[in-house]
Amino acid sequence: MHLDDIEKVIHMAGSQNLHTTAKHFNITPGALSKTLKKVEANLATELFNRVGKTLVLNDKGKEFVKHSSDLVHNYQQLTSRFKSDNHKFNAVIAGPAILLKSGLKKLLTPLSSLPCSVRINNVFEGEAISQVASGSAQIALVTREAFNNSSHTNLVAVDVFNTGFSVAGHASHQLVQQGALTLNKNQLLHAAFACPLFSPLCGLEQGIGSDGWQDNIAPRNIVFRCSDYSALIEVVQSGLALAYLPNFVIDDLGLKKLTVKGVNSHYNESIVMIYKPSKADGWLNKLMHAL
Repeated sequence: MHLDDIEKVIHMAGSQNLHTTAKHFNITPGALSKTLKKVEANLATELFNRVGKTLVLNDKGKEFVKHSSDLVHNYQQLTSRFKSDNHKFNAVIAGPAILLKSGLKKLLTPLSSLPCSVRINNVFEGEAISQVASGSAQIALVTREAFNNSSHTNLVAVDVFNTGFSVAGHASHQLVQQGALTLNKNQLLHAAFACPLFSPLCGLEQGIGSDGWQDNIAPRNIVFRCSDYSALIEVVQSGLALAYLPNFVIDDLGLKKLTVKGVNSHYNESIVMIYKPSKADGWLNKLMHAL
């Protein structure tokens, strides 16, 4: 059994599709099928259940992928230690777009000094954590809450920054132009709001606005529901609506923060960078120690 065969099995575990994995490795589905059969014959056990065109890991497969992904990860880190400076490696960073936008700033400078090509995967938190656990990504940006609630115990989190959340509006918004930066609950109820359909972090519908605001305590007039976070930002920047946003987004966009009387709206969220440590002192450990 070769290491590149194991990498193909690990990828199939994530894609659950022969054609998708075959395309990724630039081989035919038939050749990939033979590789899978060879690995399963070597192990004397089946790793996947075939459900139509979908490959679903069985219990043995889950155990195999868990241990083999650690093996591949350690091997990659070991070889990166000895390869010349001219040899390029691939660095994959995963996470929700809203976190990547700000968190990448901390990574770009140290990554620019390494001989690597960088791929950025815009995915929700759960998928980002799973990608690091399986080895399809080396780094992910997620909230500490998502990391603490995950079932993966072989990952390490490094604090990147803390952020609060605030009600915000553009300079062209009527309330901001009037200097009305402190609202009572009645004013809040009459101001148009833009909210995401789903949480921009985990991709799930969370409460009325899915943005963390306590609508049961202070109801809002939600006029714009946006399935895309960039669309929500466009609405806010047009001056047509307020939104409840992370402070780093507010600062990046130059928006104005508003306070609502009688509502403790300023909760904090810790953002972390997660990775899988290796016994080999490869590029990833060196990068993390440099941060």
